[in-house]
Amino acid sequence: MNALLPLLLFLLPGRAGAQGEVSLSNELPASPGTIGVPRRVSRELREALRQTELEMARVEAGRRLLAETAEVPVVERRLSGLSEAEVEKSPVRFSRQGGEIVVDSELAPALTSEEYELLFVRERRRAGIRSPIPTVDEEAAAHQEALAYAVEKAALDPAFSKKLRAAYEEGGRIYRSRAALVDAARRQGLAPPPPWRAPKGALSLLGQELYLFSEEPWRFYAGVEDGLGFSSETVRLDEVADLLDLRGLEFERVEWRAGGRFGQLGDRLYPGRVVRAALLLRGEGLPRLLERLGPYRSVQREELRKRANAWIRGGR
Repeated sequence: MNALLPLLLFLLPGRAGAQGEVSLSNELPASPGTIGVPRRVSRELREALRQTELEMARVEAGRRLLAETAEVPVVERRLSGLSEAEVEKSPVRFSRQGGEIVVDSELAPALTSEEYELLFVRERRRAGIRSPIPTVDEEAAAHQEALAYAVEKAALDPAFSKKLRAAYEEGGRIYRSRAALVDAARRQGLAPPPPWRAPKGALSLLGQELYLFSEEPWRFYAGVEDGLGFSSETVRLDEVADLLDLRGLEFERVEWRAGGRFGQLGDRLYPGRVVRAALLLRGEGLPRLLERLGPYRSVQREELRKRANAWIRGGR
């Protein structure tokens, strides 16, 4: 039992009925043509969701996401009623604890229609992945899905294409400027500039990520990591897979050290977060999660890179 205690603590859901939650009890069925939208949300949010779905339905990638996540509920809450780990300060966020997409009633009203749309694309992708633990992989795949959606929509919508191109060009300018500062500091032996911070607006972030992806996808993946405040339990699935391959038969004898910060297997010490993730994903857990992620770092990545670069060249 002692060996499983840190894992059980890791899996405990957030406190139910937190202050600030909008009650969805006795909610009525969603109206026809509106996927996963309960009637007991505010009128403003209900209208924003309808408009977002209409826009997403114009794009093949959007229609697929809507179909895959049709059963995922959408709820409205105030930021003060949620733990930071649950929403991570995002106006729209899939909550793995509740299996729902949470719209923050304090932050969401400031969003533009494009920001609503792009955030819902990203978070519906995360909802489709349904990772039981926080992973770098789900974030990278979700952000990449938003890129793929935006590039596809830009080919259909000239007005959106113009906005995306402006965000892409501004993102490239900011990235090149920072790269020059980093290089100058390195050559002069000075301290590097402050860490890179992701732009706040969803469209601005998308433009910068599109620039990184077109230059080199691995820069994009690094940018996703640099721009997000991952929790202390976040893992890479490659770490988990390697640990399962190496020590898979020894997990029944794991010994927790320093209050669960480390997990000892035999005479080797590993990060506790990786051991907890491996315990949870043993057996069929990891293969099923990888299947839901899909080949985002191989086939899907290369297809998107071709389409993105073709769109970029088309505007020059």
